[in-house]
Amino acid sequence: MSPAANPKRWALTGRIVTMATEGDVIKNGTIFIEDNRIAAILPKGQPAPVGFEAVAAVTTGGTIYPGLIELHNHLSYNVLPLWRVPQLFGNCDQWQNAKSYKTSVTGPMSAIALADDGSLLPALVRYVEAKCLVAGTTTSQGITLSNWSGTIHKYYKGALRAAEIGSPPDLPRAHSKIPDIDAEDWAKFDNELKSSACFLLHLSEGIDPKAHSHFLALRNSAGDWAIEPSLAGIHCTALDATDFGTMAQHQARVVWSPLSNLLLYGKTTDVAAARAAGLTIALGSDWSPSGSKNLLGQLKAAKVVSAHFNLGFSDYDIVAMATRNPAAILKWDSKLGTIAKGKFADLLVVKGVTGDPYAHLIKSREQDIVLVTIGGRARYGTKKAMQQAGGSGEALKVGRSARVIDFTSPDQDPRIEKITLAEATTRLSAALGNLGTLQPHSIAMSAAIASGTVSRTGWRLALDEQFGNNVQLRPRLAYNGIRTGPDLAAVAAAAEPLHPIKLDGLTVADDPVFIDTLKNPTFRRG
Repeated sequence: MSPAANPKRWALTGRIVTMATEGDVIKNGTIFIEDNRIAAILPKGQPAPVGFEAVAAVTTGGTIYPGLIELHNHLSYNVLPLWRVPQLFGNCDQWQNAKSYKTSVTGPMSAIALADDGSLLPALVRYVEAKCLVAGTTTSQGITLSNWSGTIHKYYKGALRAAEIGSPPDLPRAHSKIPDIDAEDWAKFDNELKSSACFLLHLSEGIDPKAHSHFLALRNSAGDWAIEPSLAGIHCTALDATDFGTMAQHQARVVWSPLSNLLLYGKTTDVAAARAAGLTIALGSDWSPSGSKNLLGQLKAAKVVSAHFNLGFSDYDIVAMATRNPAAILKWDSKLGTIAKGKFADLLVVKGVTGDPYAHLIKSREQDIVLVTIGGRARYGTKKAMQQAGGSGEALKVGRSARVIDFTSPDQDPRIEKITLAEATTRLSAALGNLGTLQPHSIAMSAAIASGTVSRTGWRLALDEQFGNNVQLRPRLAYNGIRTGPDLAAVAAAAEPLHPIKLDGLTVADDPVFIDTLKNPTFRRG
C-alpha cells in the first residue's frame, strides 16, 4: 500500500501493548498514523506531533496490539467444518487416506475447486479472508490459484496480507510451495533454502518413525544438513531435543499448531525442548478441518496445552508467537510484529483495558474485537469504530453485535469477481449442500488436468494439501527416495460418494457446532 498524494492522518487511543519487550505497555496512550505507518506513539497528556494538532483521535476504550500474524494455514479449506477425527494417527499419510477424511475434506474441496463454473472461487476467497479479519489476523498464508492448464500458479491478492506475496522490498515474500522432492534432489532443495528469506515447510508431521524419517532426509550422505536460517519447520511433532538442537545450530525456526496435533495424533510438538534449544516459535491455526477456526482460537489452545503439560510458556510468550515471533521468522520484524514509530500500522484493538494485557488478548473472543487495521486502513470493526476511523464496507453481525468489514484494495486481483460476504456465504452454502451433483464434474476435470486435455480458460484453486499439482504445502523430501502421500488421480478414481455438508461458521461465536465437536470426539482419547 503506497502513501497517498495527500497524507492521511488519524489517531486512536487505548491501552497500548507494544510487544517490544514484556511489560512494555502504555496504560493510556495514542497511536498517530500517517498513511500506512505509525508516525508516533505518545502517553496521554502529551502534545500531538506536528501535523496532528487538529486530528481528533478515535477513542477505542480497548487494548491495542500488533495485528496477528499466522504462518501456518491452508486458507482454501477454511470453508469446511471441523472433521470428526475417527482415531489417532501416527503420521499425516494415514489420515489423508482415511475414508471419512476423503468424504469430509478431500472430496468436498476437490468438488469446490475442480467443478467450479467461475462463481465459487471468488466466494471462497472472500469468505476465508473474512474468517481471518474478524479474528484479528492481518497476515496469513495466501490462496494459490492455477490456470486450467496447470502450467501457471500465483497468489490471490486481497485486503489481508499474504506471507507468500509480502510487499518487497519492505516485506520479502516467503516461500512454501515446491514440487515433490526426492532424496536425490537434496542439493536443489538446499539451494532453494539458501535463496529464500523464509521457507515455510511441513516437517515431520506425525509422531512415528516414518514421520521422523522426513527430518533425517534433510541430511545428505556427506553429513550436511539442508537446514538454513530461512527454514521454518511447520509441526515438527516427531522431533526430539537432539533434532531441535540440530535445527538451532542452523538457526532454523518452528511453527506450532497444538490443537491440530492433538486432534490428529494425541500429542503435540515438544516446544519446551525447541525453546530450550533457542528456537523461535510461532503459532498457526492449521485449517478448519482439524485446527482452530482462527489464530485467536489457537492462542487459547496454546495456553491450555502449556498449562496441561507444564511447558512453562507465559501469556506474553504465547502472544509473542502470534506477533513479534512470526514477524522475525518472515524477516518482517523491522516493519511489523511490534508497535513502534515507522512500522506499518497493522493493529488489533480488543475491548477492555483491565487485567493482565497478554491474558486479556488470549481470553478475548471474536465479539470482543473493536477494530482491525492493515497498513493504516480500517478493515474491520464495530460499526462505531469503523465510522470514527473513516472506514466503510459491508455490514455483518458477530454474535448480536453490528460489525463492518472492508475488502476493497487497489492491489486486489482484477481477475477475481468482487462480491459481498453475504453473497459468498450464499454461494458456498449452496455448493456444499450440492456436493453429490458437483462430484462427477470435479472427477472429470481432475482426469482432464492429469491428461493435459483441459480446454477451459480462467483460474481455479490449487489445493495446497493435495499432491501432484506443484503447489502443495506438504512436500516430501522422501527418505531413501520413496515418495509418500496420496496420488491425486488415484484419489479421484476411488472417490467415495459425497453428501451435503454445512459451510463452516465464520466465527466460534456464531457456530455452537464447533465447540460441540471439540467436546465430543468420535473416539475416546487416552
